[in-house]
Amino acid sequence: MPDPGHDYSKIFETLLQDSQDAIALCDTDQVILKINAAFTELFGHTPEEAIGKRLDHLVATTPEMMASSDSQVDRIKTWEKVYTDAVLRTHKNGSLLPVSIEGNVFRLADGDVLVLWNYRDLSSEEEKQ
Repeated sequence: MPDPGHDYSKIFETLLQDSQDAIALCDTDQVILKINAAFTELFGHTPEEAIGKRLDHLVATTPEMMASSDSQVDRIKTWEKVYTDAVLRTHKNGSLLPVSIEGNVFRLADGDVLVLWNYRDLSSEEEKQ
């Protein structure tokens, strides 16, 4: 049985960093609070470059991507889980990456609301086709 007094931050940090999917933890204004190593690998942005920046300004760099991102954020703000099967997002070097996106919103015990964006690289699936 989980200990309610246990500090789960180390477990969360391990889960975040060991995930094979690219993850960005953001506030409700989509300002990045934390990214994992897979995010850096997929999009090319280091934590120092990404934290404090708006997520969509880093990875949704065309008008079409921004419109898609805005729609996802609007849905998240109504506590709706977001899943996008295959869309393009932008690497730091300007190349386009096919990804799936899952967004989940969480309310913490202190009342803060956070959004966890999970990106899965689909480029290897496209290469198979």
